[in-house]
Amino acid sequence: MAIRIRLQDIIDGMEWQSDEMTSYLNTRTGEVVTVAADHLAAAEEGEEDVELANWERDAMAVARAVVESTDYVRLPDQFEIDEYHMMERFADSCVEEGARIQLDRVLRGSGAFRCFKDTVNHLGFAKRWYAFRDRCYEEVAIEWCQAHGIDFEQTAERGRADA
Repeated sequence: MAIRIRLQDIIDGMEWQSDEMTSYLNTRTGEVVTVAADHLAAAEEGEEDVELANWERDAMAVARAVVESTDYVRLPDQFEIDEYHMMERFADSCVEEGARIQLDRVLRGSGAFRCFKDTVNHLGFAKRWYAFRDRCYEEVAIEWCQAHGIDFEQTAERGRADA
């Protein structure tokens, strides 16, 4: 019997990712783990962990499992998630013309992410933006699960009970 994954676990793992961290799903257990890039590199090189603190030794054990096992599948990374495109879509969806123009302008300048979030807050659109962003993350997670043949369930707080 195939394991059923909570979609929210996938979304949480996606949100943890950065240039320095990568999240994986263990398709056998359903656990999502996030691993630091330096731990992955050390695990790939087979480095020993004799002088590490307990927490780092545990992190290295997870990194080694990710490297050595076929049970782990990498979650969508920041390029596949494309939060910049999400911000563009949100700006385009604003019915208030002045807000749409403001958001579009800040997306074209340097520091677009920070300026966009500051402008969203200034306009009083933070709740709308984060709801929109959550739906976009959910869409990416659903597409990823479907592409990998992963059975999932959505939680009630996300709006739907099952996939």
